[in-house]
Amino acid sequence: MAVIKAKPLGGLIAGCIFSLVGTISYAACSANGVQLQILGSGGPGDSMGRASSAYLLWVNGESKVLVDAGSGSKNHFHQSGATMEQIDLVALSHLHPDHSAELPAILWPGGGSFDLAGPTGSDVFPSISRFNDLVFGEAGVYEIFRGRVDINVIELATSELTPVWQQDNITVTAMGVPHGDVPTLGYRIKVGDSSIGFTSDQTGSNPIFVDFIRGVDSLVIHMAANENATGFIADLHATPTVWGQMAEAANVGQVVVSHISSSDPDQLQENLQILADNYSGDILVAEDMMCVDLP
Repeated sequence: MAVIKAKPLGGLIAGCIFSLVGTISYAACSANGVQLQILGSGGPGDSMGRASSAYLLWVNGESKVLVDAGSGSKNHFHQSGATMEQIDLVALSHLHPDHSAELPAILWPGGGSFDLAGPTGSDVFPSISRFNDLVFGEAGVYEIFRGRVDINVIELATSELTPVWQQDNITVTAMGVPHGDVPTLGYRIKVGDSSIGFTSDQTGSNPIFVDFIRGVDSLVIHMAANENATGFIADLHATPTVWGQMAEAANVGQVVVSHISSSDPDQLQENLQILADNYSGDILVAEDMMCVDLP
């Protein structure tokens, strides 16, 4: 992991282009305040051994919200000290396996009682309601969970900004984002005066999303595409330039680079440089189990 200071727009830096400007915290997050814990910072493919996308929101030492549950995140969930007894909301961005496949494994064998948010369906993908029925319902794949789970499904249209969930001082809103033919949601979470945005997988082609994430303290972006990406990768994912321009336009406090799909460290470094060319704030490169303090 590296916390890096992006160079000024149009400026030049001699030598190493990124410098460490913060400290790293792993495993247990703080018992006080608000933290985001990265359970999975990788994407499809090799991803340099990273688990796929999954994020925990901690509030005063309690694990309250799980955003995505990608493949490989189960062990990290339990290693973090989180419990499903504390999780009140599971918010899935979309139903690609690298964002949703690990939810049954995380729940097994104890189960849980929580709200499950996700998108409406399409001709290719089930809705979150159908997903829940297929996985946990009667005659579902994991019917063994009957009696172990109490799930309230919140199905969200991807055509508009939608309030999702509110409890105590936590407010969650969602907005549909362009990710090919995949119904996909980006999320914004506000805890008191702290805020964090989750872009999910998207092309960054909807300018309204900039207003949705404007001014968040941290923005989690998904670096799945290189600058010269072509084909279906380019049709589904934003380039480093687009991410940087989005974060700059939205005046976000810092960018957290996650969903890293490249297994080539040099390619990742190149992507980070391009991001830094377009965004003047701090850039933090996610690692599995890292905790990010929110103000």
